[in-house]
Amino acid sequence: MISIDDMMVFTRVVETQSFTKAAEQLGIGKARVSQIVTKLEQELNTRLIHRTTRSLSLTETGAHYYEKCQMIQELATEANNQAQKFSSEPNGMIRVSTPVGIAAYVDLFSQFLAKYPQIQLEIVESDSYSNLIESRCDIAIRASSDLEDSSLYATRIGQFEDILCASPQYLQRFEELQSAQDLLTLDWISHDIVHGDKVLELTSSQGEVVRLKKKARVRVRTTNSLRGFLLNHIGFSVVPEFAVKDELASRELVRILPDVHSVTIPLYAVYQNKALMPLRNRALIDFLKQEGGTIR
Repeated sequence: MISIDDMMVFTRVVETQSFTKAAEQLGIGKARVSQIVTKLEQELNTRLIHRTTRSLSLTETGAHYYEKCQMIQELATEANNQAQKFSSEPNGMIRVSTPVGIAAYVDLFSQFLAKYPQIQLEIVESDSYSNLIESRCDIAIRASSDLEDSSLYATRIGQFEDILCASPQYLQRFEELQSAQDLLTLDWISHDIVHGDKVLELTSSQGEVVRLKKKARVRVRTTNSLRGFLLNHIGFSVVPEFAVKDELASRELVRILPDVHSVTIPLYAVYQNKALMPLRNRALIDFLKQEGGTIR
């Protein structure tokens, strides 16, 4: 089978009009260049170059062959240039797993897409714990750095505030709340994946932890359902501030006992294969690290 490398050696000989110069440019011996051209002629069963002690000239077949070799060389150069450009500019599809309801990340992702027009995103929203490998996601946004596999990595990209809240209409049924113990008289709406339904753990901004033994009246598995029950005046809940931002602004929901529970939860980007990470994935992680901050 004829080697493309041998064809390129032939092309260099034609372009330099010299076996010696071709050998110098290719970094191989003159005898080796001559062997390659002779071998090429034998495999093609035709003479490509007329050789004399002073000059080289192409046969008619050699001239046609050189034109085709030139085309192959140009295509190879174009292919290499495109591949280098492809690897130097972030592009392609990124599949990202995120918790439900982080509207701020929609804004961040939109900014990222505007910055990198060759990138596409597939957002997989779920409040359930997503196994990165099984879900076929490139990156998972998590409120935990716990990793299910030693091949995974976690980078902190931001944070959010976790708060207690309820609707003003619901709170009208009770005396003014003074302490964590007063929550025992209220109905608890639990995000089952995060909090379970038997112990309510609260943490103050000073790090003081209170654990209340309390059974949830309602258990949900998404922040959307949790917000819905809060708006329907069913009870109180522990909820990420970003998930009820609009409702807090409109006073449909209000924050309660901020001295009892006000904790900053870190957000992480979890990903695999750090050494061979595609440029697009690295670009997104770097962007989120720079722009993430506190999610509201």
